[in-house]
Formats: sequence, structure tokens, C-alpha cells
Amino acid sequence: MHPANPSHLPDSPFADYSLRAASVTDAQALAVLLQQLAPEEPRADARLLALRLGELPSHCLVLVAERGGQLLGTCSLHRIDHLAHNFARSAILEDVVVHSDARGLGIGQALLRSAVDKARAWGCYKLALSSNQSREAAHRFYEKQGFKPHGVSLALTLA
Repeated sequence: MHPANPSHLPDSPFADYSLRAASVTDAQALAVLLQQLAPEEPRADARLLALRLGELPSHCLVLVAERGGQLLGTCSLHRIDHLAHNFARSAILEDVVVHSDARGLGIGQALLRSAVDKARAWGCYKLALSSNQSREAAHRFYEKQGFKPHGVSLALTLA
């Protein structure tokens, strides 16, 4: 993983952190962190989250940024093996969130770099993500990281 380079980060107690794959022991803290994506929704069940983290298939990866046992950010990466394009692979980035107290310190950039590296290691030809249309600051962040609008994202609510 990419450890933070403190020379590029502000002088802050959050400037020193590490990136790693999430483990079942992260479930409680991860549930709290993920709630920042949708504060109006109920918090994820930490027990169920721990079960899911313990049985992640090889085509899924959940990354966390951690400092002193505190989770500062996360994202999940999902590989797709397509039938089209001679069985080309792509990846989808989901659940990207940096704790509100730790934003602007390079944590999101480091998470994205690790996700891009993993997608490349999987042999993916593209990495896609979707973001709520109202999250303009997030869109600007993603564009600064090299993401560009691509096609149209449509969704059908099933539940």
C-alpha cells in the first residue's frame, strides 16, 4: 500500500496514516465511517459487516486508511469480468468516504491510488465510479484525480 508522505501533507495529527485491506475487526468503526456517506440512513449492522468482510470474494477489496487504530477513510473495489470485448475486465469503485475531520489531507488521493493500482494489477481496462449528482465537491475531487465523465449512469431502485 501507499503510506502517506508527510512532506506533502499539512502538519496535522492525521498526517501519519497507513492503507491496508479491511478486516473483520474493522466492522464497528467501518459502520460508523460509512454512515457519513448517508447520514439519514440507519447505520450498517456491524455484525453483518464483519461477516461480509470475512467472506469477501477475490474480486472484491475493501481498503481502509488508519491512524492509531482509528479509521480515517475507506473505499471498496469490485472487479467485473465481462463477456464482451474478449472477456475484458473492468473495476468499479464504491463507498468512497474520508472522515469529515480528516478531509483535505491526501487520504482520498491515497485510497484512489491504491484502488487504481489494484485495478491495474487485476488487468482492468477501466475503473468506473458513480457519485450522487448533488456531491459537486466530490466530483471536482474525482476530476482532479483524472476521472472524466463517461456515458450515462442510470439506476433502477429494487428495494
